Amino acid sequence: MKLGNLHKIVLAHQTKVDKWKLLQVRAVIDSGMVSLCDVGYRENGAFYTCSEKGKTIRHYNGSGKVIDCFDGGKNPLCLAASSNGVLYTEFGIRAVMFYSKGRIKHLFSTGDWQPQGINLTKLGNILLTLRRKNQSKLVLYNQHGQICSEFQYHDDEPLFRDPWYIVENSKGDFCASDQGKHAVICVKPNGRLAFEYKGRKCPFYPRGICADSTSHFIVADPWNNMLHYISSCGEFICYLKYDSMDSPMGVSSVTDEVNCFLVCEISGSIFNLKLNPD
Repeated sequence: MKLGNLHKIVLAHQTKVDKWKLLQVRAVIDSGMVSLCDVGYRENGAFYTCSEKGKTIRHYNGSGKVIDCFDGGKNPLCLAASSNGVLYTEFGIRAVMFYSKGRIKHLFSTGDWQPQGINLTKLGNILLTLRRKNQSKLVLYNQHGQICSEFQYHDDEPLFRDPWYIVENSKGDFCASDQGKHAVICVKPNGRLAFEYKGRKCPFYPRGICADSTSHFIVADPWNNMLHYISSCGEFICYLKYDSMDSPMGVSSVTDEVNCFLVCEISGSIFNLKLNPD
C-alpha cells in the first residue's frame, strides 16, 4: 500500500475527545424474535427483518405489525428490501434469493463464492460482499446477475478479509464492515480505496451499516454497545446512543424521511430513530 494512503487511513478517525449524541426514539417494536441480524427499510414505514437463530424473514407495516413472513431454506445472513419484495443471502447457499407475493425465487448464482452482505444501489443494482476460503471481495451485479464491477485488491493487496454488511452512499461510494480487519472499508466506484475506519474502541467488530442524506455513515458496534457516526471521508464525528440500547446489529436508512433510520438489536427489538441536527 502506498505511504500516502496509509497515512490517511491511520489518521482518518483520530480526534482528541470522544463525542456523544443522543438519538430521538420515535418508536420501539418487539419483533417476537431473538438474535436479529439485519433490518431493511422498504417504504411508508414498512420494513423486513431476520434472525440468525431461525429461517424466518418477517415483513412489518408502518405500525409495527407483521403483515407477511416466510421461511427460507437456510438461516438468512443479510437482506435488502426492494419496492416489490426482499432480496437476501443464506448460510451455505451460493446464490441471491428473492421473495415477493408469497413466492421465493432463486435470482442468480454466485458460483463458488458465499454471498454475505447485500444491498441495492440507487440505480437498482445489487451489491454483494462475497467470501471463498481466504479470499473476499465486493461485487456489483445488475438485476440479471451479470457482474458490472468487482473490487478485491488495492495496490496488489487484498481490500477485504471478511466483509459483511454493505451500503452505497449518495456519492456513489461503497462502504463495507469487515469483521476480519476490524474496520469499515470504503471504496470509490473506480475501485480506489477511499478510507479504512478502525474504530476508537478495542475490540472493534463493526456490523450493520447505512448512509444518511449527507453521505455520512452510521455503523453498528454491538460489542461496545454503540453506533459510530463517521463522515463520507472516514473521519469520526461522534458516537450515537439511545435509551436502553442493547447490542445494535443491523441498521437501515428510512429513505422517505430525513435523518431517520432503523436499528435491530440482538434482543429482538427494532428502534425507529431520528438524528436531530445540532
